Amino acid sequence: MMNRFAELLYWAGRYVERAGNHARLIDINYHMRHELYGQREREYVWERLVESTGGVARFEELYSNINAGTNELTVIHFLTFERSNINSIFNCVQQARNNIRTLRQLVPAELWEVINAFYLWLKDQNVSQVMLQAPHLFYQRVREWATLFSGTVDAAMVREQEWDFIQTGKFVERVDNTLRIVNSVHQQIRRESDSESEHYNRTAALLKSVGGFEAFRRQYAVNITFDNALAFMLQSSSFPHSVQYSLDALVSHINQIGLPNRDFEALDERVSDMVDAMKSIVGPIRSGHARLETAALEHLVYLSNQLGCAVSAAFFQNMYVGA
Repeated sequence: MMNRFAELLYWAGRYVERAGNHARLIDINYHMRHELYGQREREYVWERLVESTGGVARFEELYSNINAGTNELTVIHFLTFERSNINSIFNCVQQARNNIRTLRQLVPAELWEVINAFYLWLKDQNVSQVMLQAPHLFYQRVREWATLFSGTVDAAMVREQEWDFIQTGKFVERVDNTLRIVNSVHQQIRRESDSESEHYNRTAALLKSVGGFEAFRRQYAVNITFDNALAFMLQSSSFPHSVQYSLDALVSHINQIGLPNRDFEALDERVSDMVDAMKSIVGPIRSGHARLETAALEHLVYLSNQLGCAVSAAFFQNMYVGA
């Protein structure tokens, strides 16, 4: 497959995954803002959402200081519809649509129909309509569209390189998203002196932000602590949004695509670095011998960025990719 086509498929997978992740994150935090922040809601909730998506620098370029006059309409518009925010939901869907349109000869017609309908529906929305119809309904619909896209990929695509590249993008994005959310919540807990009930609410919001609250409860029952949630979101081999599950799936798709030995070894080294780093974090914490340090999570986020760079270097620097 030509390098350019492979990269477009990879980024289509990343963009749609990102749109669905952001929709869930905004929805959960918006509707749990009273439990999370109580009377401090106006002061904290909106800038925390922007921090979780990694868009603080661009937000401050557009709206001055993030701590000065930030409000729900501004943040919801920025994260959802702002054309100059490359990570807004609208831009993610638009870029995915552009990529799939370019590759219509390589993907099923159903996939184009889904992403095109998703884009056309989203293009007609705005922040005023979102607030009028209830944000939960809007972001639920965004998640449904993203899930429909993923389901169409699984149901309609032949298990060849095209499918593997979309899945590779999806799982690279999922690793990055999970780590950023965990890191953001941990920083909030460290910064703010919360009660036990507030820690519970933040941990519940963390799990719900990746769709993992019910799956976590099946394993841990009522023992909802940040340390348990951290172990679950990093190392669970059965939860689809955990870092370990996503890394395992990523390696499987990379194997299917095929790489020269030296390129595969470089990618495999990046994955091994992340697995080792997760073990070094979770093991001492669960045994009670250490507390989680911000630097350790930030190192995992850094390794996730390196993983994305390694995938790009392995697949997209030559004219053709794959065996």
